[in-house]
Amino acid sequence: MVNLLANAGLAADRPSRSLLVELIHDNLGFPLTLSEHATGRDQLIDLVNACARVDGGMHALDDAVRMLRPASRESELLHRLVHEPRMHDLLPDSALIRLRSVLVGLRPPGLGALVRRAASPATCPVGEPGDAWEAFCLLTEFNTPAHGLPPCLAFVELVAAKCARQPGDELREWNSCQARRLQGEERLRELRAERVDGGEGLRLHLVIMVEVDGIDPDRHVVSHWRQEDPQDWPPARGGIATILGDELEHHVDRLIVDAERAWSEYREEVALEFVLPRALVNLPVHRWCKEHETGDPRPLFLDYPIVIRSLERMFSRQWHRAWRIRWEAMTGNPSAERVYYCSSRDTAERHRLDAILSDGKWLVMVLAGPPPTRPRPGGDELATGLRSGIPVLLWHPDAPAEVLHEVVTWLLDGSGLVDLPTRTQDSRRAAFREVTIPVDLRIARDLVVLWDDPSRLLFLDDGPYLPDAMREDTDERGRAC
Repeated sequence: MVNLLANAGLAADRPSRSLLVELIHDNLGFPLTLSEHATGRDQLIDLVNACARVDGGMHALDDAVRMLRPASRESELLHRLVHEPRMHDLLPDSALIRLRSVLVGLRPPGLGALVRRAASPATCPVGEPGDAWEAFCLLTEFNTPAHGLPPCLAFVELVAAKCARQPGDELREWNSCQARRLQGEERLRELRAERVDGGEGLRLHLVIMVEVDGIDPDRHVVSHWRQEDPQDWPPARGGIATILGDELEHHVDRLIVDAERAWSEYREEVALEFVLPRALVNLPVHRWCKEHETGDPRPLFLDYPIVIRSLERMFSRQWHRAWRIRWEAMTGNPSAERVYYCSSRDTAERHRLDAILSDGKWLVMVLAGPPPTRPRPGGDELATGLRSGIPVLLWHPDAPAEVLHEVVTWLLDGSGLVDLPTRTQDSRRAAFREVTIPVDLRIARDLVVLWDDPSRLLFLDDGPYLPDAMREDTDERGRAC
């Protein structure tokens, strides 16, 4: 600043320098305490230092120079210096040395997922860091969100939650000290409360989307999304593969086995979801098995709750408002009395079912039979349920209506709607055991559960992807599609 003022002639021009001091005093509203110096440059040094010591002093200097030397290069540069923020290191070297001794070589489960969660809502570079220290250094380059915690400190907290007691307590103590220094204690307390309150009952999800190939109807396009953190959504899209219809089950088997290997150090429960278009909603995914290569494949329902989701609804934004309203109503009042059982007369009259489901009372619908691959205009149960926002739809390929009614009523008894996927899984497993219950559990083995949570949408156009090396296009033709 002193150099700029000297270049503007204020070191050599005593009258102009005296006028500059008067303008500064006028801008501040009070005089500065200045000493007399032998040279003009020394006088400018004293003036700049005096301005820096008082509130508003630098702005007063800036305004005075712009008055004395309007539109000059020196006044513009001085204005930029005054208004540019002065950058400081986020953390002192002593704190970093202590943290580095803990994080170097530390690699908690799902390290990449922890980085992505800490960086949110910023777009985090894809790729796994070598260890927790490398990840921390990466996150120091990310801006702190408004009213938030620096991403690198959020990351330390997430890592501490994954560690054993000794390093975990040391990391939390370090984080508390830094948050106090950066005035982020409130947000740190909120983050810790989220980990405690939101850590129970969470599941990891493997979501597999199957579509009919646009060129060859005997082929299917398969995508998948695998969570590494139950509180991180959406996960990165894992890849796209074009698969022949009779190879679908084996391809899904490989995806599940790969997921289990990646989850080997996790303790959370896992749920399996299939996102299907209308043409494939009757795909018998609930009867599929895994680990075919062992020669003794194991049914999926023994290990996972299995549900399907509607591809059409996920990408029909005009249906989402009604969908969210019904889902929130279901989580707020999951009563078994809010289930509507369709009958053949509901579709005999055009839009009769639309009128019935317009009543917000209904949250679950049991179809009279399996939906056809093509909708019936004006009288289609599946299409009407999706458009009305019903989040849960059930059907069976061949069970009589009265028997299905009994099974669904039994499944919803006591716990209501919120545990339906788990209750259905339990009933499928119980069908193999000799248990005495008032319903035929064999019906549950083929019960289709469309369970749609609007808070877990997938994004195809702008969502995160894993690197190209991880994608699973099976041949040149698949890549061309």
